[in-house]
Amino acid sequence: MKLGFSTLGCAEWGLGEIVEAARTNEYEGVELRHYEGSLELAKVIADSPGGPKEFRRRFEEAGVEICCVDTSLVLTDRESRASDGIPLLDLAWDLAAPYLRVFGGDVPEGESREDCLKRAAEKLSHLGKLAAERGLRTLLETHDAFSTGAEVAELLDAVSEEGTGALWDLHHPVRMGEPVAETARLLARRTFHTHVKDSKEGGGYALLGEGDIPLAALVKSLHQAGYTGYLCLEWERAWHPELAGPEVAFPQAAGYLSDLLAELGIPRG
Repeated sequence: MKLGFSTLGCAEWGLGEIVEAARTNEYEGVELRHYEGSLELAKVIADSPGGPKEFRRRFEEAGVEICCVDTSLVLTDRESRASDGIPLLDLAWDLAAPYLRVFGGDVPEGESREDCLKRAAEKLSHLGKLAAERGLRTLLETHDAFSTGAEVAELLDAVSEEGTGALWDLHHPVRMGEPVAETARLLARRTFHTHVKDSKEGGGYALLGEGDIPLAALVKSLHQAGYTGYLCLEWERAWHPELAGPEVAFPQAAGYLSDLLAELGIPRG
């Protein structure tokens, strides 16, 4: 497995700071969520010196991959369209990133889950087709009304496998009470990317290993299913500014996950 971090943990950073943090802490990849304080990744990177071409070159020069590009696209939103994801799909292709993240979202008030799932499935199917045309995948995250393996699997079962898959946020199914073995049964072989974080029950997010999320069992279940992708730290400091800064969280997570992989006998890289 490889190690990565999301720029959600360093929302204000620019290109040099991001690349240097990955290189210094021996992360193989970076997931793009914020860049220079903006969520409008396609626009801000296009407007940066050299645009996506220079952005990609700097990562390649450092030997660091861009492992995922994140959208704020919500599939259940009545106003959103699958075409809203095209600019970021094109950005992912330009940056050689294999995956685009989308949210399932919540079920709008007054609407049945059945109708909501139908609309979400139509959008995800279309986004999957668009992704496949570019050699990419659109990944549905365990989040919101789709926080468990059962809920994500239900939506994935309604769409073609072409260009689609799961992003397993290891935290959310646990907090929803779904057993690790059940989430793994439903999602592990459909998982192409992960988010890793820790928390204390009723006490908020914590540095890895300082909470009560069973990270060892989760990582072991992924390995047993043949997963060889990223364990990507999602340090939510952009939403929770009280959390430790990336200069603390990023090296701590890299050390913790490296030690955990070694302890479990899982190859790195």
